[in-house]
Amino acid sequence: MPEEVGIPRFIVIEGLDGCGKSTQAKLLADELTRQGIQTLHTCQPSRAPTGQLARMALKGEVPLENEAMALLFATDRYQHYHTEVAPELARGNHVVCDRYFYSNMAFQGIDPAAMKRIMAYNQGVMSPPAKRPDIVFFLDVPPEECIERILHTRQDISIYETIPKLTATRERYLQVFELLKESDNIITIAAAGASEKEVFNKIWSHLNKKLE
Repeated sequence: MPEEVGIPRFIVIEGLDGCGKSTQAKLLADELTRQGIQTLHTCQPSRAPTGQLARMALKGEVPLENEAMALLFATDRYQHYHTEVAPELARGNHVVCDRYFYSNMAFQGIDPAAMKRIMAYNQGVMSPPAKRPDIVFFLDVPPEECIERILHTRQDISIYETIPKLTATRERYLQVFELLKESDNIITIAAAGASEKEVFNKIWSHLNKKLE
């Protein structure tokens, strides 16, 4: 790692459910911390009441229409950014976040009009004084492999965790990244069939380049 590590770095890990992003976010935050870099490991939906409601909706415990889901996630994101992420960045610390507004657009942006509205919902998050991430890692894993991982690791399945839904979501992720390729620093990590260590090494290599 370079000596100058005091620059605030907002790092986001994105991907389909079951792609391993939560594991990689923790591994990355732990390694940064181990190297003496003050780092917040956090996630969206958040652990705040808005995030808890969002998690209930994901489990199907609180039935919501797609538009309501999009608004709920944007609301939680705004609260989470301004109460957790922004204060850490202001202190000069790093932040590793499991999901950000890209998930909102990919999961709830079911058509071009919906995607455009969701982008508008998140303007409060993406505009000053809030900011886009310095770097985004998208873990690209086929939906079939994601479902297999999910079924082997847990019993609770979200309303989005079917092969058809994850396939559509992956396609929308790619649309979002194409839309934002000029403004956002997005790195796609080919993670299909790769071990946790192999994926982490790819992320770490790109991050070292970013921090140079």
